[in-house]
Amino acid sequence: MNRQVPEKIAIVGNGKMAKHMIRYFELVSQPYVQWFRPSNTFNASAQSNRSRLGLFKQKLNKILNHSNDSLAASITDVSTVLLLIPDDQIEEFITKQPSLQGKNLVHFSGSLFTDKAAGCHPLMTFGEGLYDLPRYQSIPFVIDEHVEFNQLFPLFSNPVHAIKPEQKCMYHAMCVMAGNFAQLMWQATGKELHQMGLPADLMSEYLQQNTANFIKDPASSATGPLVRGDSNAIKKHQKALINHPLGNLYQAFCDVYDNEIKTLKRSQV
Repeated sequence: MNRQVPEKIAIVGNGKMAKHMIRYFELVSQPYVQWFRPSNTFNASAQSNRSRLGLFKQKLNKILNHSNDSLAASITDVSTVLLLIPDDQIEEFITKQPSLQGKNLVHFSGSLFTDKAAGCHPLMTFGEGLYDLPRYQSIPFVIDEHVEFNQLFPLFSNPVHAIKPEQKCMYHAMCVMAGNFAQLMWQATGKELHQMGLPADLMSEYLQQNTANFIKDPASSATGPLVRGDSNAIKKHQKALINHPLGNLYQAFCDVYDNEIKTLKRSQV
């Protein structure tokens, strides 16, 4: 039985997201070509590959800075182009690149909605280290309405959910607060504990269990003085945090929780 070779997909960009997508493509044998500018926001190269040899060529190409192919030449035989560049450059880049006309353009921004490209946001954090195939395949994609995800990425088996254009900014704000802001809180906590002479990994087990409990049962996993209604403990915390940069944040969370409780009580009347 002949197996049809999937169409090549172009990746524009060379940041963390692009590197992760290249790794994902490699793992599922998705042919691709990458293009990125030299010494600019998203750097320089056009190359295609579908194996480990391709990754080697990519690294070597970067070292030698051998990348003078134009975008037009790189995407001649490509129908789908992923624009993995900074959010605020996507629309301008599309406008200034006539070779993109007639292509299926896709961006991965969580907050941007544009009629110039389809939005497919991978809800995951992408650091320096690459992931294995099960991790990539488990990433949920939140896409614009009417986007045919399976046609764009036929070798992907990720969970997919669609939202309306007017929901995107709120959706992304929630993601940022839950993920990025939480990490800022963990970093600040770690610094305070370090100043007390406590080990850097003291919070690890606590944070892991909190996360596990939330994933298992989001509605009832919260614990602590707010949930218990321990006003004495809360007042002591607030006193300790007077003039501390996180004092207002602590109060803001208290206010949010109080409003949630009031809303719940009104709904039960």
